[in-house]
Amino acid sequence: RTTLMVQYWESFDALERYAQSRNKAHLPAWSDFNKRIGKTGDVGIWHETYEIAPGSYECIYHNMPPFGLGKVGSLEAAINARASARGRLKRA
Repeated sequence: RTTLMVQYWESFDALERYAQSRNKAHLPAWSDFNKRIGKTGDVGIWHETYEIAPGSYECIYHNMPPFGLGKVGSLEAAINARASARGRLKRA
């Protein structure tokens, strides 16, 4: 079973502010997901972020096989500088 959702944001900065805000839905839900089932393998998460520039994208996989761009490109662990979307997109 695969469910896809597409969102368009005004800017990367607006997306990042929302994703990191403790007062919005994303961060509390993501924290709860990781506490409850994040390591069970029962649910997989796939997320890609694109900017309108060559090479400005990221693909994140959690408990699932490569999908989308990750299936045709190389995969790297999301650690150190790559632990955040800003780091994966090489933004200052």
